[in-house]
Amino acid sequence: MRYLVMAAALTTALASPAAAAPKMVAKDVRVWTAAETARPDQLRLLEQVVNIDSGTGDVDGGRKVAALLIPRLEALGMSVETVAAEAPNLPENIVGRLSGSGKGRILMIAHLDTVFEPGTAAKRPYQMTDDRLTGPGVGDEKGGVVQGIYALQILKDLGFRDFAQITFLIETSEERGSPGTRKLIDKPLKVADVELDLEPGDPPDVLTVWRKGSNSFYVDVKGRPAHAGIAPQDGRNAAWELITSWRR
Repeated sequence: MRYLVMAAALTTALASPAAAAPKMVAKDVRVWTAAETARPDQLRLLEQVVNIDSGTGDVDGGRKVAALLIPRLEALGMSVETVAAEAPNLPENIVGRLSGSGKGRILMIAHLDTVFEPGTAAKRPYQMTDDRLTGPGVGDEKGGVVQGIYALQILKDLGFRDFAQITFLIETSEERGSPGTRKLIDKPLKVADVELDLEPGDPPDVLTVWRKGSNSFYVDVKGRPAHAGIAPQDGRNAAWELITSWRR
């Protein structure tokens, strides 16, 4: 029940936006009860979105998932807008905003695109076996999207409004490095006190506060041609220069 932790983290972060994420969240009976009550509906929504193919670039599939999510966000009292992707052949991004009566500004980011091809949902649809859920994108990251919605639902049910604004950004191209969302992400990040990424956390039910990153670098090295027999001293081997340049 990671959305239990999510709801507790939201209340903690919003009440103290400058505080570090807690290592352990004490069990709150009210949050727990609300989460247990919401669980059947949460799983039904998760099943619906998992059973819709929405691999990155599947515009129709992404829009079908969005059509299920937007009414849920609006029912929470959020103002919702769809924002055109910043790259071609991608469905629109979703941005929901909820105003409160406090000071904390929190940004939640999730993505509805998956790495799976069209037809995957039909071949291996959503399935629940004991406490294990399977299906394309069930964890990465449709589970996170649904988790965010129901964490907000729990806060609404508990009457928690001690925040200035919650922004929920659901993007559609994360699996390709977010080419359709980078500018859209930058803008709310500049004004947020706290940002929560709804990627899967570490089991069992804990918040992940650190992950490794990666990047790509392109190095263009040019050599200099010269006659190997007459004037080898005038030549430069590009591979050798690349290997030895770090020493300089």
